[in-house]
Amino acid sequence: MDIAESDLSSAKNMLGIDEWGWAHNAAYNSMLQAGRALMFAKGYRPMAQEHHVAVISFVQAVYSAKIPPQAMQAFDKARKRRNESLYDRAGSISETQARNLVEQAEIFVNKAREILQI
Repeated sequence: MDIAESDLSSAKNMLGIDEWGWAHNAAYNSMLQAGRALMFAKGYRPMAQEHHVAVISFVQAVYSAKIPPQAMQAFDKARKRRNESLYDRAGSISETQARNLVEQAEIFVNKAREILQI
């Protein structure tokens, strides 16, 4: 969870300097790291290939009653946007997309911390 919280902090800092793509990527990574912590707590590890999808699917299946649907939807949408912005269309993340994801990432990370009781 330390990495998740550090990445969330970085995402907020990136918003402050108008780095929308970096803010989005850091917010997404904070969600990914929190999701991995939730998996590890249940004794699971994602496989190397498609591990981002595996984390999202696991969290959705196991914790959907505890994590707001909007945060889960934002997590999966961010995964797709991240791939697009990194590999296909650099600079494609808007300010609104970045700000919205940072907000949802904060909710997600806080819920993960609550679930893990840390």
